[in-house]
Amino acid sequence: MLTKSITTLFVLFIVCIIYLANTAALPFFLNVIYIIPFGDKVGHFILMGVLSFLVNLTLQGARRSIFSREVLLGSLIVTMFVVLEELTQIFIPSRTFSLVDLLFDFLGIYSFGRLAIYALEQRAALPKRKPLSE
Repeated sequence: MLTKSITTLFVLFIVCIIYLANTAALPFFLNVIYIIPFGDKVGHFILMGVLSFLVNLTLQGARRSIFSREVLLGSLIVTMFVVLEELTQIFIPSRTFSLVDLLFDFLGIYSFGRLAIYALEQRAALPKRKPLSE
């Protein structure tokens, strides 16, 4: 339940960032990433990676077959969201479509998706907790 709540809050955080960016209203502390060399790319990697990690944990590592290849459902959902969001930037004057941003999104989604698998495997390997005695 905690994972689901954290995931929901993080999704809302991402939606707020997208809204602020689309309306050219990002606060100064978020604009700082553009001052740092490759800060924007690191931001894409981390934000979409963490989103992928959380969604995959929430979905318990569920997988789907796409073109005869098994993929994490959470990573697939985040990938579709990211592609759609990046494509909408073509039509928003204050935004710029970037294949490089997409690349860093994909790298984050893949890397943190693998991390989610590892975390789920480690959780499964933990000994089962005994119920508290009455």
